[in-house]
Amino acid sequence: MTNSQTSSTGLAPNAAAALAYLAWWVSGLLFFLIERENRFVKFHAAQALVGLGALWALGLTMWAVAFAAIFVSAAASTVLLYAAYAVWLAGIAAWAICTVRAWKGDEFELPIFGPIARRLSNS
Repeated sequence: MTNSQTSSTGLAPNAAAALAYLAWWVSGLLFFLIERENRFVKFHAAQALVGLGALWALGLTMWAVAFAAIFVSAAASTVLLYAAYAVWLAGIAAWAICTVRAWKGDEFELPIFGPIARRLSNS
């Protein structure tokens, strides 16, 4: 937990890290660009950008493909739509877990995306 350090945002590090998840990848990008001092905040901003951004993009892509598939097969469109909903639900769960863990001061890493965010925040 790195709450004793300062953040260049003027906020407590745990508050800044939790706010980095507020608007998914958009707020992650904002905090990633403005945070200069605190690696804890920078990590959570990078994780919001990479992890939640990837889940958002995957869900949006699956939804678009499901819409296009309706002209080919209604069954395929339905399956893809349900898969898109599952991705969105996974994204909401990841968003909630990450926000709460950041607020508590934990450096929780999402599978796959956490190590990528760690490399981005250390560069």
